[in-house]
Amino acid sequence: MNKPELFDVIELLTDIPEFNLRKGEQGTIIDDYEDGVFEIEFINKKGETTALCSIPKDKFTVVWSSQTQQWLTFVVTH
Repeated sequence: MNKPELFDVIELLTDIPEFNLRKGEQGTIIDDYEDGVFEIEFINKKGETTALCSIPKDKFTVVWSSQTQQWLTFVVTH
């Protein structure tokens, strides 16, 4: 996987109960802390922020690239 970039859309690979976030929820990268941790903003359908939290890159996958402006596909292995 390429390095996540600012404004990429991510999808959670796991629940994050301390922020009431569930696997599969999508958010946007708004900061990169250079240590493999990214600040992610989650919003509701009204555009209101519902969670703003630092998440390590092993807890999410990028589903939309801001650089190419394309949705990405990935294969889930069991």
